[in-house]
Amino acid sequence: MNRFRVVKYIAYAVEAVLVFVLQTTPYLLPEVFGGKGIILLPLAVSIAVFEPDIPAMIFAVVCGFLADCSYSGAVGFYTIMLVIMCFIVSTLTKNYIRTNLLTTMLAAFIGIPLIIFLQFVFYYLLAGYTDGWSFFVRHYIPRIIYTLVFMPVMYGLNSVINKRLGDT
Repeated sequence: MNRFRVVKYIAYAVEAVLVFVLQTTPYLLPEVFGGKGIILLPLAVSIAVFEPDIPAMIFAVVCGFLADCSYSGAVGFYTIMLVIMCFIVSTLTKNYIRTNLLTTMLAAFIGIPLIIFLQFVFYYLLAGYTDGWSFFVRHYIPRIIYTLVFMPVMYGLNSVINKRLGDT
C-alpha cells in the first residue's frame, strides 16, 4: 500500500472524529427547529466520490457508526444506509460519472434526504406517533437542509486531501 494512501486514510479518520465532535458538542453549532444537521452523512459521501468501493464502505461504516451513536439511538441504521449509499456513489464515480462538485451535490441531494426520510419512517411513523407529516415538515426538512449545507464544505476539504495525498 502506498504510504500516501495510508496518510490519506488517517486524514479521513481524523476528519470523521473531528466532525463527530463538532456535531455532538452542545451549543457549538446552532440548532434549527430543535435539530442539528448530521454532518457525518456529507462526509461519508464526499469520501466515497474519491475512493474505490471498499475504502468508501469502510469509512461509511465509521461515519455511520458515529452517526448512530449520536442521533438514532440504535446502532445500525445510519451504518447500513451509508454503506449502501457510499457503495453506489463510489461505483458510479469510478465507472460512470465524473467526480466534480455538481455530481457530488446531485448524489447528496438524492441520497441524504432519502436516508433521513427513511429514518423518519422507521423511527417515527412506524412507531405509531400521530401528526407525523407536520412533524416531518417542521423538524426533518430543516435537518435535511442543514445537513446538505455542509456538502460543498466536505467535498472541498476531501478534494484537497485527495489531491495532496493521491496515489500518484
